[in-house]
Amino acid sequence: MTELRLTPAPLSTQMFGLETTSSGREVTHFLALQEYVDPVDLEFLWQCRFPRAAWEVLPAERQVDGAVELTPGVLRVSARSVVHGPYLPLASLVDAADTMSASSQDTAPHPARFAHGTSMVWALTTIRERGEAPVPGGGDRDGLARIFAEGLPTREELRQVTALVALARYLGASAHFDAVEPPSTRMYRIENDQERYRSITPDPAANVDRIIYSDVWLDPAAALRIAQITLPSVQFMPTEVPWEGPEDPSRFLYREHMDLTAEQIESIHEAADQHDREALETANPVSAFGLVFEARDGDIITVEIGGTDELPPALQGVDWAAAGVIEYRISWVPQDLEDWHREIPSFDLRKRRTRYIQMVRDLTKAFYSATSGEISDLDGFLHDPAQL
Repeated sequence: MTELRLTPAPLSTQMFGLETTSSGREVTHFLALQEYVDPVDLEFLWQCRFPRAAWEVLPAERQVDGAVELTPGVLRVSARSVVHGPYLPLASLVDAADTMSASSQDTAPHPARFAHGTSMVWALTTIRERGEAPVPGGGDRDGLARIFAEGLPTREELRQVTALVALARYLGASAHFDAVEPPSTRMYRIENDQERYRSITPDPAANVDRIIYSDVWLDPAAALRIAQITLPSVQFMPTEVPWEGPEDPSRFLYREHMDLTAEQIESIHEAADQHDREALETANPVSAFGLVFEARDGDIITVEIGGTDELPPALQGVDWAAAGVIEYRISWVPQDLEDWHREIPSFDLRKRRTRYIQMVRDLTKAFYSATSGEISDLDGFLHDPAQL
């Protein structure tokens, strides 16, 4: 196997000409991987969140003494954020300007404390924009309230941080955040920086729900039949308010303030009755509906079907979506919502989740076979139907 040589990850922030503000400065977070990710695939994944993401400088390979040396590339995500790398999961103790010439004796364990088995890291440099500390007691499925306990990211940094967590979840990787102000402006001194970086390894299994975007509309009867092939006890969701017939129009008539004859009142009643009869005789097309499966343990699976104007970034502008898009949203909702919104749910919930993941995937496969289109998860990443 050919040896792959990488540049050590920079501790100090490299300059990429980002658009800064008077209150913001550059900050670098990391994505730690155990396996190599092709730069083309990485670009596509970032485009699922930021459609204009593109390589400014591709990582370059060259043969050196029988090994492959990989020079870091630069992926422009936005005017204020870039992804660069890949790097060796060690930090250079020299200034960022000299990173490329750092030798092996100039490296030391990175303060982000990358997990054992990490083979390479990608760096995300963005603008540091922090707000208030998180409110105690709320849900924290992504762990951001724990990581940014002193002040949650806002605006551009929030968009990039949530994307990095989503990417880590999709790739089974870890995200490492420069979440706390370093104790010294001399950023290459790492002795006291051990608490500067906080990490999260999102559980890929937590991303249960799937959404099909298609230009094919299934009428309620057909959709119910498709769902019942997978889960025979699926039923239509109950309507919000049952219709109880026409209202008495006389309740809108204040005769003490209006001079109406008996004939006029009778005429109003007849007109109202005629309007109700016509409404009952005219079939209004259904534009949205839902299906539900209720399990014995109190968990439910829902299928919500209707038109949508909100597409994930990766599908915005595609030709087939121009005439309108139908969304088939297949979701698992456990009974214990508080447990569900924890960063690490209980073992019982995670055990049940395994069963419901397969149900959601089976329903997704059944509906996709009838509608085609594209399959997305809640993070906006597209999925290959063959992997269902």
